[in-house]
Amino acid sequence: MLFLFNDVVFDLGDLKSVLRGGDIPLSSAQIEALTPGQLTTLVREAVFADPNVAHNRPKNIRGLVALVSYVIPGTNGILAVRPDEAKSWVEVGLRHAQIPIETLAFLWRQQDARPLTAADVNSAVWMRSSGPLPPATGTG
Repeated sequence: MLFLFNDVVFDLGDLKSVLRGGDIPLSSAQIEALTPGQLTTLVREAVFADPNVAHNRPKNIRGLVALVSYVIPGTNGILAVRPDEAKSWVEVGLRHAQIPIETLAFLWRQQDARPLTAADVNSAVWMRSSGPLPPATGTG
């Protein structure tokens, strides 16, 4: 399973294996209790702390996107942007997407050859969305 986080495509393989693999410090019951709002908050906090977190802490983000994929079925892409002047995680913009597997595979192949750029991802995913995506939920 492929998942796009900003400008990095993660190969999650078998989602259940990632969730039970020991890299995520949560029990099965804790994972089942997670809400989309809680995960949205975690993503926004991570990007606020480090706008380049997908590159700097890929193992952590791989676990986080596995949780997102599990808790928010159908989501296989996130764009999280911290404005330069942001004062807190609340100001981090966030969009979820259902990206066609063909597009993810294309980006995966590109990423294998060279690092993806924001322009690569914007033209392949975000500029092609057929309408506005729903706003991120709160801390729910």
